[in-house]
Amino acid sequence: MGLTALSVLCLFLLNITLCCGDAQDAELSLKPNVSHLFAGESVTFICDMREGNATDWLYKFNWNDQEMVHFTKSSSYSLYLTAELSGNYQCIGRRNGLTDFTKQSNNLTLSISALRPTATITADKTTIPVGGSVTLTCSVQGSAGWTYDWFRQIPDSREVAINTNSLQNFISVSDEGIYQCRGRRGNPVFFTNLSKVYHSQKTLSNRAFVTLQQNWTQIFSGEMITIKCEIQGGENTEWQYEWRTTSSKTPPTHSEYNISRASFSYNGQYWCKGRRDLFFSTAWSDAFTLKVSNKPRPTITAERRTIPAGGNATLSCSVGSYNEWKYFWFRRASVFTEIQVIRNEEPDQMITVTQGGIYYCKGGRGNPVFFTEDSDPITIEKRVSSKAVVSLEPSWPLIFSGEKITVRCRISLGRRTEWEYEWSKPDSSTVLTNNASINLNASVISSGSYRCMGKNKQELYSVTEWSDVITLTVSGNRPKASISADSRVLPEGDAVTLTCSVTPSTPGWSYYWYRGKKTSEPLTMAEVVLHSDGQIGVSQEGDYWCRGGRGNPVYYTDYSDVISIKKTVRNRPAVTLHPNWPEVYSRETITLKCEIPGEDTEWDYEWATSSSHQPPNQNEYKINSVSTSHHGHYWCKGRMRSAQQNSTMWSASFQLKIVYNKPRPVLTVSPSWLSPGASVTLNCEVEHPSAGWSFYWYKAVHDLKTYSYEYYIYELLPDGSRTAQDSYIIHGQTHTAGYVCRAGRGDPEYHTDHSQPKFVWSADLNSAASLTVSPNSVQHFIYDSVTLNCSGNSSQWRIMIFTQHGYLRKLRECGNWGIMTESTCNIDLDWYHRYHRYPVYWCESESGQFSNGINITSRFTGVILVSPVHPVNEGDSVALGCKLRTGNFNSTVAFYKNGKLIQNDDREKLNIPAVSKSDEGFYKCGYSGHESPESWMSVKGSRSSLSVSLITGLVSGVSLILLLSLLLCCWHKKSKGTLCIRPAQSQETSQTAATVQTMSQDENQQQTYSSLLHGDMNVYESCRSSENTGGRTDDYRNISLQLRSVGQRRKRDDPEETSDYHNVDPNSATDP
Repeated sequence: MGLTALSVLCLFLLNITLCCGDAQDAELSLKPNVSHLFAGESVTFICDMREGNATDWLYKFNWNDQEMVHFTKSSSYSLYLTAELSGNYQCIGRRNGLTDFTKQSNNLTLSISALRPTATITADKTTIPVGGSVTLTCSVQGSAGWTYDWFRQIPDSREVAINTNSLQNFISVSDEGIYQCRGRRGNPVFFTNLSKVYHSQKTLSNRAFVTLQQNWTQIFSGEMITIKCEIQGGENTEWQYEWRTTSSKTPPTHSEYNISRASFSYNGQYWCKGRRDLFFSTAWSDAFTLKVSNKPRPTITAERRTIPAGGNATLSCSVGSYNEWKYFWFRRASVFTEIQVIRNEEPDQMITVTQGGIYYCKGGRGNPVFFTEDSDPITIEKRVSSKAVVSLEPSWPLIFSGEKITVRCRISLGRRTEWEYEWSKPDSSTVLTNNASINLNASVISSGSYRCMGKNKQELYSVTEWSDVITLTVSGNRPKASISADSRVLPEGDAVTLTCSVTPSTPGWSYYWYRGKKTSEPLTMAEVVLHSDGQIGVSQEGDYWCRGGRGNPVYYTDYSDVISIKKTVRNRPAVTLHPNWPEVYSRETITLKCEIPGEDTEWDYEWATSSSHQPPNQNEYKINSVSTSHHGHYWCKGRMRSAQQNSTMWSASFQLKIVYNKPRPVLTVSPSWLSPGASVTLNCEVEHPSAGWSFYWYKAVHDLKTYSYEYYIYELLPDGSRTAQDSYIIHGQTHTAGYVCRAGRGDPEYHTDHSQPKFVWSADLNSAASLTVSPNSVQHFIYDSVTLNCSGNSSQWRIMIFTQHGYLRKLRECGNWGIMTESTCNIDLDWYHRYHRYPVYWCESESGQFSNGINITSRFTGVILVSPVHPVNEGDSVALGCKLRTGNFNSTVAFYKNGKLIQNDDREKLNIPAVSKSDEGFYKCGYSGHESPESWMSVKGSRSSLSVSLITGLVSGVSLILLLSLLLCCWHKKSKGTLCIRPAQSQETSQTAATVQTMSQDENQQQTYSSLLHGDMNVYESCRSSENTGGRTDDYRNISLQLRSVGQRRKRDDPEETSDYHNVDPNSATDP
């Protein structure tokens, strides 16, 4: 049901399409199918309905919407074209029996030209080469669909068709002749007009050449030349000649082109060819280039411009590098004489002359002769046997502006010869004059070189040689005399020597002396003592001047400055410094004094200085804040207030040196490692300790919030302000602490910088702040990591590091800027122990506590000893281990104490069940030929043992006092022996050694332990008998108790105190 309804609908729509309206799917075509048509052609319109059979339709043709043909059964329509029929064409089809159903075609536009077209013939070559051909092409511009007809005509014959109705528009021809073509198309056929004729010429095998008859490489303006066209072969042929040129001239139609006077208009290229008849000719010759140049000027040269006495000179004339020229030579005796021909039309370019004069030449060639321009003239002089000499009168090396000077020329060659003098002057001009001298009123422009020569008046080109140059130097500034005195102070009954000089120093000066006023007359010899030229002696005080003069008339210098000579008193002042310190630092307060010894005289003071500050005219010059601008020499003198003309001599120079940088003292601490309750001695060292310094002593208090390089703030120690001594003793110090000092002097007081902090470390742990290390070992391998743990009464810590070279810093790897929020810190030993050997570590808490110090080392060796970092308590068990960098133990392991083998088996540890003081010492281990470094193991005594030791020490002390008293009594009676209790100590432990004598036995043991552990001192006792002279040797014994302190195991190149305390041998001390 659905399919039936759809079919009905489709049929309904088809019926509407067929029966209603016009459709536009018909097609109108044209035969021939071309777009551009010409009047006279016939075309056929074909209408295709593109539906059903052609007989099913009736056809109508329209032109510009006007009916040309009414409905017919023919689907085509032929039309003979005229220009008026251009326009739009359309066909309409109507179905037979259906008047309302039509179809329209497309519009077809025709463009019809009124003129018949003309064919165009072209060739790929101008002539037919020998044995070759030419391709001719025929075309009808702007249209297509043509076929072509070709025609040829030869002389004395009619035109014949050689090809007709050809689809190809080109032909190849190898014969000469006259060719034409035309196009054709359509039915009936429509022909174009014939093309223009094309003359096809055939090239002969003969060759044409363009040549220059004169065979010259260059042609010059004004020359006569001939250009020829020569044809090889065909001598019996009568040729017609054709020329072609790029010049502005037109050659004639014969073989020679005569140019009577060449000019630039003839420049260009020339070709020629020969023609036998209308159709046969030679090929064009190669191009011949003609270039016409300006008339040449020859070049004249001479091997020398001056003919020596009895000699000659060779001249040469040249016109380029051409051989066709002949040369003409001319000479003039002077510019006023006539020209003399000395050689005419010779091919030789060179000529030899023996006379002076003006010479020139020119060249000539051709017939008639063409002459070049004259060469530039060349002057040849003939030297006489004498040389001119120039001199200055007077002959001073430096002349001043305004002086009179004469420059003179002398020629010693016969008195009868009259000379003209030629002068060469500084302004580069040459002047010819009859005068043998030049008189100058000297000025700056007169400076320069002068020379002269002579010319014989009878023979102007007979001349002397130029004289040597003489240089005249003229200064534009009038010189000023300088006056000096060996002393400006005139001693009583003595004289002063005055010296007058002119700068720059030049000869010829006489000196004039004046006293009082410049307008006064010069001093006479009766008033002075003449020592030498420019030096006199005077015995009167006063103001003196001088000036110099020389020449005739006299030329005077400017007056010298005045110099005052005054009588002097015998007192000699001195400049002194107060306070008299060897070095003065920037910003200190000092006073310079001018001190004059002798009677009580009132003085006015004068100062002179090389610094940039002028002291006041007082006897004291106080500088409240000295700077480097005050650096320099200072002099002073006194002038009697009651007699101003009398003054002292100048004092000797006092040199004030200012040190710009503020000094920084050096603080030393002894000992570096604490024993419980021991005293600590601080020493503050400054340069020049005797220069009035007092000292300030501070304790370093750390601040965890300080992020700068200065990690500490400083608190003044009790009684630590302005001490006169450079040392300070701290009693009862038990924990790690840092100290700082500085010095001050003067009024107001000047302070040095603070010293660098120095530390004294405690090795004992305490509950407030302690530092431990894990693994608990002194020795580690270089690439190991260790954990540092800070414990105590704080939540924030920082770990400090101090090296044996005094390098102090925070461990920034532990928390932000070195502040730890936790109590542990892991560090790699590689970097720290590569660049900072034997560092000391300690903790600092937020509450201000310092922990114990620890010293750990890292090694590059393959084996290390594992030993405890902190001292062990007596009675505890201790295990020392041996550790390899890589691998496992597979043979015996050796342990050493103080260098002696104590265990050698396969055990990797040395176990000590209950350690005692006898177990203290240096330990190391060895394996397979490799040994670890040594480490010191320290043992702390228990409290009970310390008490026993204390009692023993007291008993021993009392016994020692009794024994000493007995020995002293014996010494008074016998005077044969000596009892000596002498502490021998180093500078840095002197205070510590003095303290040792007052310690309890327990403290003494602790002190000894600390010294052994940290390398500060070595304590031992020795008793020995002394020799007696002149008495019994067994009556008394001389007992010597010696307490010595030596530095232990310091690096030879490190004078600083060391923080390395592990590798110290207590038995290695030597006597001083």
